[in-house]
Formats: sequence, structure tokens, C-alpha cells
Amino acid sequence: MSTASTAGRNRVQVQTAGDVRRLLAAEIESLVANPDLDPIAKARVLALLTGVALRAMEQETLEARVEAIESALKIRKGAHTKETT
Repeated sequence: MSTASTAGRNRVQVQTAGDVRRLLAAEIESLVANPDLDPIAKARVLALLTGVALRAMEQETLEARVEAIESALKIRKGAHTKETT
């Protein structure tokens, strides 16, 4: 896997689940494209990375849902405050 060499060149800031997902997608593409790797080792690493990528996707979806709920509650709270004044 090229994480060490990629990290040194492109200094990717990983702050959100979306950042993790994008980084993993790039690494998975790089791994799949490398014909020099042992097929068994490649399969093992792919299984690990895709599992982590799935969890990152779930987290990203959860973050978006929480933001939507928070926005709806703020709107509802604002409407409620206007009604009581």
C-alpha cells in the first residue's frame, strides 16, 4: 500500500468521515492498480480497507442526518419563539 509515500507527498488533512472515505478510496484504487503485489496480501488489505471505508460511509451518513435534525430543531425552535412573543 502506498500510504506512507502518498502521505509524504500530498499531506492530506483528515478531519471528517468524508475525508477518511476519500483517502481510503484513493488508497483502494492505488492498491487495486498495483500488479506487483501478492494477490493474497492484496485481498487481505482490500478486505480491511473496504471494511473501514464502509464504516466511514456509515459515519458520514450519520453526521449528515444529525446535521439535518439539528437544523430542523433550530427552525422549529425559532418558529416556536416567534409564536410565544
